[in-house]
Amino acid sequence: MNSERLARLGRVCGAGMLAGMLAGMAGPAVAQSADSGREKAILVLDASGSMWGQIDGVSKIEIARDQISGMLDNWDRDIDLGLIAYGHRQKGACEDIEVVVEPGPLEAGSFSAAVNAITPVGKTPLSDSVRRAAESMRYTEERATVILLSDGLENCNADPCALAQELEQQGIDFTAHVIGFDLSETDAAELSCLAEETGGEFFLAGNADSLAEKLRATVETMAEATPEPEPEPVVLAPEPEPEPEPTGPFGLRAVAKMCETCDALTKGVFWQLFGADQKADGKREELNRSGSATAFFEDQAPDDYYLSARVGDVTVGVPVTVPEGELVDFEVVLGAGTLRVRAEASPGGTSLDEKMFYRVFSGKADLSGNREEIARSGSAAALFTLQSGTYQVAARHGSANQTMDVEVKTGELTDVVIDMQVGYAKVAAIPAPGADPLTDKMFYRVFDAKKDLQGNQQEISASGSANPIFRLPAGDYVLEAKHGEAFARAAFSVEADSLTEKVIEMNVGYLGVTSAMAPGMPALSRNVLYRVMEAKTDLQGKRREISASGSAEALFRLPAGDYRLSAKHGAAIVETDFSVEAGARSDLEVVMNSAMLQVEATLQEGGPAIGKGVFWRLLSEKADLSGNRKEITASGSQKAQMVVPAGGYIIRARYEGEEHDFPIALTAGEVKEMTVLIER
Repeated sequence: MNSERLARLGRVCGAGMLAGMLAGMAGPAVAQSADSGREKAILVLDASGSMWGQIDGVSKIEIARDQISGMLDNWDRDIDLGLIAYGHRQKGACEDIEVVVEPGPLEAGSFSAAVNAITPVGKTPLSDSVRRAAESMRYTEERATVILLSDGLENCNADPCALAQELEQQGIDFTAHVIGFDLSETDAAELSCLAEETGGEFFLAGNADSLAEKLRATVETMAEATPEPEPEPVVLAPEPEPEPEPTGPFGLRAVAKMCETCDALTKGVFWQLFGADQKADGKREELNRSGSATAFFEDQAPDDYYLSARVGDVTVGVPVTVPEGELVDFEVVLGAGTLRVRAEASPGGTSLDEKMFYRVFSGKADLSGNREEIARSGSAAALFTLQSGTYQVAARHGSANQTMDVEVKTGELTDVVIDMQVGYAKVAAIPAPGADPLTDKMFYRVFDAKKDLQGNQQEISASGSANPIFRLPAGDYVLEAKHGEAFARAAFSVEADSLTEKVIEMNVGYLGVTSAMAPGMPALSRNVLYRVMEAKTDLQGKRREISASGSAEALFRLPAGDYRLSAKHGAAIVETDFSVEAGARSDLEVVMNSAMLQVEATLQEGGPAIGKGVFWRLLSEKADLSGNRKEITASGSQKAQMVVPAGGYIIRARYEGEEHDFPIALTAGEVKEMTVLIER
C-alpha cells in the first residue's frame, strides 16, 4: 500500500478509538484477494454477555458500537471490510458464531446497522471465531489478518495458543492482532499468545483512556507490519527512456518533474484526469487514470480538464485544455524533494534496522499545538516524497520516541539520521534462586522509576511474553512481573545502545488439585469449585481469598507460603490446609465424601413421574430443639439431582400445597436414583 493510503488511514484515527484502530489495521497487514486484488480485513467482535460491563459508566458494547460507527464515515473505499460476532444470539452456546457481514466493499449504512443490532448474551468461543475468520479469507492460500477485540478469555474448551500455532504453521502469511479490553493481567497473559504466536501484536486496555492509547498504538503497529520496499530516491533516477509516439491523432500526454530543471520522472507517478467543473461538494468527476510515468490519454475529446499527478505524498493538480485534432504535451512541476530518514541507537552507534516507525508532520503547529500528519512509514530507512518546506519527523522504536525538524528543498535529496537514545532490556523470571526460567503465563509491566506528586509511576510498556525484549529510552525503570498470583518488582537501568538482561525472582510454587467423591474413586471431571485462601484469619475470623478455579483439575500458581483450600462439590464442602514451596510443585487430591441423589415423584405405584409442580428440599436428619431441620439444598426440577455429603437426610416434597417427608441414607461415592410415592 502506498504512503498516501497510510496517511489517509492514519487520519481516520481521529474518528474515535476503535475507528482509528480499524482504519489503521486496514493498512499493509490486511488480507489481499488473489481474485479481486482488493485488500480485505475481518474484525472479530466479542458479543458475549460480559460486554455489558461498564467502563466509566458506559457499557463496553456501546463504546464499540460508537467507535465503529465513527470509523465508517472515513473508511477507505478501496478496502473490503467484514465482521464476525460471537455470543450474540444464544446463552451458553459455544457454536454461536456468525459471519454478520461478508468481506466486501463497505456499505456504511448496512454495516453500522449490523453492528448496532448485535446484543451481547452468550459465551466466548473466540478460538473458533478466529478460525472461522481465517478460513473465510482462505488463509492456507492467501495472506490473512484477523483483528480480535475481546473482553474475556476462551470458555468453550478451546486453546487459543494451540490454534495460533496451527494457523501460523498452515497459513501462507497469517497474523492475528488482539486487543484485550478491560482484562485482568492474568487473563491478558493467557490471551496474548494468540497474537505472539502469529507475529501479531497484543494490547491491553483497562479503561477508556487506556483503550484510546492502545488503539492508537495498534494503528501504528499495523503500518509497521508490512513495510513497503524502499524505493530509489527519485532525484537519482536515470535518464528516461524515450516513450513511443502516440498512435492516436490527438489527446494529452504528460510527464511529471520534481523541479523546473529536473529530469522527468520515470517511475512512481499516478495520474488522474477529471472534468474541469466542480460539483456542489467541490469534487470533480474522474474521467481517466494512469499508472505510467508518462501518461498518455489517447483520443481525449477536445475540452477543458483538470489533471492531477501524485508522487509519494505530493499531489499537484492543474487545469489543461485539449484542442481539437492535436496532441498536447504537458509537464507537471511538483515543487518537491526527497527526504530519507534512518535512526541510530546512539550517535554513531548501532543502526536500527527493524521495529522503526516514522511519521512526518507539518512544520507549524496550530493554536492548540497540534500538527497535521503528512506521511508515515514502517521502513527502517524510510523514503518520503514531499513538497518543499519545513517538517517535523517523529520516530518511534519500541517505547523510545524522538522528533527532529527538517527542511526539504525542491529537487534535492535530504538525508537525516535520528538519535533514538534507546537501549534494550531482555527480561526473564525464575520461580526460585537457581531454577530454570518460567516459560508461560507471565505478564510484565515496565514503569518509569520517577513518581509524580501522588506517588504514581507512568507505565512505559507491557508484554505477555515469557521472555520479552523491551526497547526503552535510556534511563531508570521498575519492572513488575506477575505469574498466577505471584507478584514481584525490581529496579533496573538501561543505557543507550546497550543490552540489559534482567532476571526477576518470583518466589512462586505450584499446587495441582483434583478431587474424588470417595477414596479410590475416579477424579471428578466437572461441577467442582476450588478457592484458595490465606491461612491466617483477620480479627473477624475471615480469610482473604487469593485465587479460585472452576476447573476439575486446577493448577494454582502461588507465592511461597501457607494457605487453606476450600473444595466444593454441590453442597459438599471440604477444607484443608497446605503449603507451597518456591520452585516446587505439590499435588493434592481432595476426598469430598460426597454422594449424588436423583429423585422424582409419582402418585401411584409403578405410575408415571409427576411432570411438574413438585418442589424438593433436602433437610438434615436431626432436628434442633425447636423441631426445625437445617436445609441442605433444594430443587424445583421434575427429577431433582442433588450432591451432598454422605449421611442421613429427610427428603421433603411439596406438591399442591402439601408436604411429604421421606428418610434416606447416602454413603460416600454413591449415586442413588429413587422414586417416592406421594399419597393423597
